[in-house]
Amino acid sequence: MRNDTAEPPSYVIPSLDRAFEVLEVLAAETHGLSLADLARRTAIPKSTVFRILTTLEGRGAVALDDATRTYHLGHRLWVLGYSFVERSDLYHAAVPVMKALASASGETVFLGRLDDGEVVYVRRIESPRSVAIVKKLGQRVPAHCTATGTAILAFLPDADVAAVIEKHGLGACNDATVTDPAVFAERLALARADGYVVVNGEYNRELLCVSAPVFDHTGRPRASLTVAMPAAASPTAAQQADVGRLVRDAAVGLSKSLGYLGRRTSA
Repeated sequence: MRNDTAEPPSYVIPSLDRAFEVLEVLAAETHGLSLADLARRTAIPKSTVFRILTTLEGRGAVALDDATRTYHLGHRLWVLGYSFVERSDLYHAAVPVMKALASASGETVFLGRLDDGEVVYVRRIESPRSVAIVKKLGQRVPAHCTATGTAILAFLPDADVAAVIEKHGLGACNDATVTDPAVFAERLALARADGYVVVNGEYNRELLCVSAPVFDHTGRPRASLTVAMPAAASPTAAQQADVGRLVRDAAVGLSKSLGYLGRRTSA
């Protein structure tokens, strides 16, 4: 999303601003978009979009599928994004914690965070004992129907949660998604009481996920750790609780490594 308040308009370079708009539209479309589609969605003249795409393609930021004549995000963006993530203290501190959690749970573990009210997955550790789970790093998904997002929302101030819901809504990803505001509020309260949250198939019907928040030194939830299990395995409530305690303890340990002293910001 464009941040219209970041700089006064007189300092904005229009061509660069438009290039980012094109990239943001492409990022939201899994199967790519044609030149005409991009021009329509951005309301930028087709000739201008073509010049932007040609420039971005030359830099590896977008790629053209010759068979379908559709554009996709290019590898260069992953390289740049990975460089940003690697500099993060959270990223480095999380790796040994995630490996230990994957070993203890026997399942795949994800590190995710909120960006503009949506979940972005930034790190994944596969357990050799678990069934391979496909989830793209960098993928953006709704917060309310994922354990990752719900675990973070549960510990944010009420005003922040309301702002996310107002912007993104509580739309159904499938027929299992909680869309009732009152029911969702109850889920957040339960997550605060337990220190973790369980979401079963509300975004991906094949996954049951258990997440716990990771706090920074200010006591604000910065990310969450998630154990993803095949829903078909039908883990019992007791098994879910066992995994919940594992995830919660791992998240507390990671939080402390980031300077968390056990005091959360007020909701």
